[in-house]
Parts: sequence; structure tokens; C-alpha cells
Amino acid sequence: MKGLSVRGLTRSHPDLDGYRQVLHDVDLDLPPGQSVALLGRSGCGKTTLLRALLLLDHLGPHDGGEILLDEQPVVRRRNVRDLLPYRRTVQYVPQDAAASLDPARTVIEQVARPLRALGIPGSRSDHEERARALLTELEIPEDIWGSKPHRVSGGQAQRVAIARALAPRPRYLLLDEPVSGLDPALRRQVLELLARIEAAPEADEQNDAALAGDSAVPAPALLVVSHDLAAVARICYRGIVMDDGTLVEDAPMCRLLSSPETPAARALRDAVPNLP
Repeated sequence: MKGLSVRGLTRSHPDLDGYRQVLHDVDLDLPPGQSVALLGRSGCGKTTLLRALLLLDHLGPHDGGEILLDEQPVVRRRNVRDLLPYRRTVQYVPQDAAASLDPARTVIEQVARPLRALGIPGSRSDHEERARALLTELEIPEDIWGSKPHRVSGGQAQRVAIARALAPRPRYLLLDEPVSGLDPALRRQVLELLARIEAAPEADEQNDAALAGDSAVPAPALLVVSHDLAAVARICYRGIVMDDGTLVEDAPMCRLLSSPETPAARALRDAVPNLP
């Protein structure tokens, strides 16, 4: 099927006794345009799976499985340029957005410069125009566009990181705990922003062909990693629950909230306040 998928994914981390298996034969599908939450307690393997999808992990002797994009295996290559098409297609917003920003670059440079690094066609002014359009649509105040990261708030830094990830018009956007650690007001703002992204026109599969479009914010498929069922229920239709490196439940979000079937899913549901 079209989409971003993993098949039979196993990953291990070294420990004092050799290797400890973290992911156990994981299969997952993220169809185009769909918003999916990857849920689970801390340490269950969510971030390891995310790093595998981003090709940021280092394969060990006990690791296996494959990552597929539109049914085609994604081949790891030593030449960074060979991975640019995949990097343009799959983008990432880390949990600590502020730490991910370059302290020496202004806000507008944070969004515009990666376009050149990713091989997106266009001049420097074209890339800056794309950055300005995104910053405007994501309601990032113009008076901070020329500021360095240390002068922007945590909520603004999160929006800048999202704008940077959206700039190349990816088809898939992976977010790691996007509202973790934010105060209630900022949390609400970020969730509203993600809901707008989820509702926008679908990202163009030819995202590397042009910078222009009717909307500065395309709608990539979202994979939102979280331990907070209440937060992701506002933006994701489907939830996948992970426990101890295994996917244990895959269901519409409404069912995970009303009648979860596994202990791991019930624990997440029971942590949501004010549910009957």
C-alpha cells in the first residue's frame, strides 16, 4: 500500500549483558494524509521506532526488518545526498524544539536555510519567501523573525520547529511529544496549530518541484508520539498503543477512549481526567 511503513522491525540497545531487544518484530502503516498517534508509557520503545523511521539509528548485529516508502524499501546509504529525497518526504519535530534550533541563526534563517540543504529548487529569496509565508500562516510574530532562538519563547520555538519541518512540503511529519512540558496555554496553542495542519490540503507528492501553493501549510500525514491520550485525541483519528517494544492495540481514537482492550491502552485511558 502507498504510505510509510515498517515491516518486521527489531532493534536492540547494548547493555552490560550484551544487547537488550527494544523493538520486537514491529509492523506499522502510516497512509498518506492520515493522522496517527503512537502511544505508550515512557521507555516502551516509541522513540526508538521514531529514530528508525528517521534513519537516525545505528544498526546492530541483532537488528532487522525494513522501512518502506510507497511499497519500496528505503535503502540506507553512506552518501548523505542519496538520502535527500527521503529527508524531503519525511520530516521531524523533536521533543525539545528550542534545543534543536541553531543558536547562531535567526528565526527566518531556521526555516529558509534547510530548503537549500535539502536540495529544494529555488533561489535564496525564493526560500526566504517560503519561510515568510509559513511564519505568517503559523502566526509567528514578525517582530521575532530576525531574532536568535534565545530571544523567543518556548511556544514560539515549537512553532518555528514546526515551520522548519513543513518548509519542504513533506508528505509525512513525525512529532515527538509535541506538547510535553508546555504550560496549559501553550499546549492549547500548539494543539490548535496541529489541528489546522491536519485539516489543511494534502501535501503535494511532488514537494521538491515547487515552493508555491494555495496554502503555505500543506497537510502531511502525521505520526504523533505521545504518552498523553487526551492531547492527541484532538488531532489524531487513529491510535496505536505500544508496550514493551510491541504494538499491542491499533484502533480509532474514539474506541481507545471509550473501550480500550489491552492493559496498556486502559492505563493510558485511565490517566485522562474527567472521563466516565
